[in-house]
Amino acid sequence: MPRNPFYNADWHSQLAAAEAALAEARRGEASVPFGSAEHRTALAWLDAARAVQRNAWRMQFETIAAYAKWRFGGLTEARDGFALERDVAAFISIEEVDTAYEYALRDEREGTLEQRFRLEIGQQVGLAAFAEGGETVSSWRRFSEIDCMVSFCMAEGLIHICLAHPWGALALKSNEIFRTIATQLARETLVLQVPEAVKLFQNEGHRLAQHRELIRQVNGLAAKLRFYRHLLPERGLREEFCRVDMVWNGAKWIDPDWSAQVYDKLPAALREAAGQPALAALPGAHLPLR
Repeated sequence: MPRNPFYNADWHSQLAAAEAALAEARRGEASVPFGSAEHRTALAWLDAARAVQRNAWRMQFETIAAYAKWRFGGLTEARDGFALERDVAAFISIEEVDTAYEYALRDEREGTLEQRFRLEIGQQVGLAAFAEGGETVSSWRRFSEIDCMVSFCMAEGLIHICLAHPWGALALKSNEIFRTIATQLARETLVLQVPEAVKLFQNEGHRLAQHRELIRQVNGLAAKLRFYRHLLPERGLREEFCRVDMVWNGAKWIDPDWSAQVYDKLPAALREAAGQPALAALPGAHLPLR
């Protein structure tokens, strides 16, 4: 039975150090303005930390078969009425296991989320945002207890921000929660461009006559923000991508219009972003690789 070349009897300490570094990288990513140069650097740091953690997880398995058994352990064992059998002893390398796992994960998704529930991948006529060849920055963000994939890009002089989440993730107060998240992201973006704008979001600063010129400047920038919602497909619930128009009252968004523009195609950049695994660790003795 092939041995795991990454095995290390001291994997506990290696993993503890890697997870501490990953936690620090996550805090760093959350502490900088979304979409800024610092945020891009923090994302690169986060990716590197995930890779180190992934390698540390591999160290605990003495054989390739033991690693494969754990790797496939979280996948559904039946799809469309057929059992999925895997001979874990047949794998000869860690890389072979990882490749097979990715194929199995894709098959599991496609079996659970049928293609008829997915939007066609493509660029909608008239939509410049999130286009192929453009620059879209995406990452998972946690807002209180809600995780959303936030995608950010600039196109045709406008700032486009898409929130992706599963159906029902925003619960019964979806309008209020969406407005709250959009307001937070808008304020981060506005303060990034006009640092003194922070005073408008404190103590009703957006209503004070002494801030008139600043209010006019910030409102002009807010008018360039466009928000979108990407509802991820679930069994029986079709994937949805739409623009959400809202009114900026000087400090926050109000009156979301969910039917402003509903698209029948989804930009490839958003499909790719939504496919990234969430960052939150799952409970259990062995955590899935990130």
